[in-house]
Amino acid sequence: MNSPLRLWYQRYFSDPQVLALALLLVVGVAVVVLWGRILAPLIAAVIIAFLLDAAVERLACCPGMPRLVAVGIVFTLFMALVIGILLILVPLVLQQAGQLLREVPAMLSHGQQALMQLSQHYPALFSEQQALALIDVLRGEAARLGQRILSLSLASLISVIALLVYLVLVPLLVFFFLKDKALILAWLRRFLPVRNGLVRQVWREVHAGLGSYVRGKFLEILIVWFVTWVTFLLLGMNYAMLL
Repeated sequence: MNSPLRLWYQRYFSDPQVLALALLLVVGVAVVVLWGRILAPLIAAVIIAFLLDAAVERLACCPGMPRLVAVGIVFTLFMALVIGILLILVPLVLQQAGQLLREVPAMLSHGQQALMQLSQHYPALFSEQQALALIDVLRGEAARLGQRILSLSLASLISVIALLVYLVLVPLLVFFFLKDKALILAWLRRFLPVRNGLVRQVWREVHAGLGSYVRGKFLEILIVWFVTWVTFLLLGMNYAMLL
């Protein structure tokens, strides 16, 4: 007599293609969960190469355009964007963050004065004791914020080294993923079963849906960031880029 577990297995996994697809999913999730931090540069490079591959394919479809030339053009534009962000946006954000930290004591002083004036004008709603208690809370939070900033500055050296490694390693991986896409896919197909029609079908559907979603989400982030930044600038708000 067949057990319920055997019947369930025969119902869903009797097809070797379904079993192969399930094993691929399990192995992929296990790799990300167990070694996600170690493989973070590799995963980031795969995602970036996936996003850039659509542009490479479109350029490669042009008459007389070799894929290697298309890869070179797209990769050059990508690196120009990265360098522009590093040279323009990052220094601007760091500058505004430094200005904000320098103005924190003045902000706290103005806040204390406003609280004391509030207690003087509306003593029935906000007493002087409540104002002093709130001021003590603000001072304690400011002290803890300073300690956190100090701890972050001590650990910043390791973060900078890791960032430098990422800035060198990830672009190299992206370039070779784009350049050797056919070789990499051919190597991966060696580990698939001979009958892999279901895996190919699922991959095509996931590739189309995931590609549209990721590119759409990326454009959404850029549009929201740009509109928010311009709005803050027009309103005359300080630290528009930081916000």
